[in-house]
Amino acid sequence: MIARVLGPLRVTMNGVSVVPTALKARKLLAVLILNRGRVVQRAAIERELWGLDVPMSASTGIQNCVMQIRKSIGRAVDGGPSDRLPKETLITEATGYRLEVPGEQFDIVGYHRLVSAAGEAEARGDLSQASAQLNNALKLWRDAPLADVPAGPVLHPHVLRLEEDRKAVLSQRVGLDLRLRRYAEVIGELHALVALNPYDEVLHEYLMLALYLSGRRNDALAAYQGLRAALTDGIGLEPSHRVRRLQQQILNCDDALEHTFLDDRSPHLVGA
Repeated sequence: MIARVLGPLRVTMNGVSVVPTALKARKLLAVLILNRGRVVQRAAIERELWGLDVPMSASTGIQNCVMQIRKSIGRAVDGGPSDRLPKETLITEATGYRLEVPGEQFDIVGYHRLVSAAGEAEARGDLSQASAQLNNALKLWRDAPLADVPAGPVLHPHVLRLEEDRKAVLSQRVGLDLRLRRYAEVIGELHALVALNPYDEVLHEYLMLALYLSGRRNDALAAYQGLRAALTDGIGLEPSHRVRRLQQQILNCDDALEHTFLDDRSPHLVGA
């Protein structure tokens, strides 16, 4: 089984899609994939499919969804070695259901493997390899997680966690590129990111640093003013002490800023 959740839900077996057309069955399949190898309790399935308004016929509705998924799997493996495969793949347990398939071809598994490899590369001091591995991980993203599956109360936390993880990995990769002195290369990307995340101080800090270390001091100071305006106008806060200190270092043309990136610390820890 090939399963992709880092974007619209795509699940295939033998090159054939096994994603049901019915929305509730698709939601159930997404929950099972994100909990691969673990039993998903019937109560959790009910919350995802119906929220607080669980009908008396919920048990039958869940069974129908399971049947639709198994039929899709059966069509994909028609003529295969075992007609029991659908039930061996989507297993009925005493308290719920479990998807039992290898995860080697799940995009989320590959994503976490690449992020882990990046951490190992960074730990041994190979920042270029770490950046490349994170970049490969980010390339697996096709859109927002489960972009075509409306998330209910069970799926929603998974989607939020994935989105936050993607944001953290992206920030980490940009930080590595700054430590590699790829200042000019990340400016355009950072401009786009701060436009999407106007209150994110780390991204603004990275943009200020990249601009300043590319010889664009005035633009770096303008980036600070953009952050300050967004924070004060949007949520009534001033930039943090750390970012204000960075602004002061840029105003003072502090030569120590660039040298700081040659050590093992991330850029957002400058002066910490």
